Amino acid sequence: MYEGDCQPGDRAASVEEITRQQFGAARAAKLAELERDCSNAIIAGFASAALGNVHTYPAKDTDQQNLASSVLSSLMPNLPIDWATPFWCADENGNWAMRPHSATQIQQVGIDGKSAIIVAIQCKAVLEATMMAIDLYAPDATERLEAIKWPA
Repeated sequence: MYEGDCQPGDRAASVEEITRQQFGAARAAKLAELERDCSNAIIAGFASAALGNVHTYPAKDTDQQNLASSVLSSLMPNLPIDWATPFWCADENGNWAMRPHSATQIQQVGIDGKSAIIVAIQCKAVLEATMMAIDLYAPDATERLEAIKWPA
């Protein structure tokens, strides 16, 4: 006998077991894809009109930490009336610069950034729920799973 040959008492995997395993692997790959797409949507940045017209703000991890720090600083008691913090953003022409933000403005940027993150997370949750609702034994299960895509 050779290694890998069937032994007494061995049984072949059922079609159901194979289907479950294959669909489970495809589902796990789709979960990883959605996680990556959600993360990419978040770090792509967000828009805010806190400065009066729409500007684009970065949202990589360090950017989010800097924004949280700026918002926290804006909440400190006894700030001077003309308090401002410089923050990196791009105008409608894509020109990036450190622009001064008042306490109210940086707080609005923080609200807008958090809203953008929540929208991405909610989108991911809806797509995951749609994926988990697919009956793996349905004839079109694989096609339905493959059709789940992050919105453009």
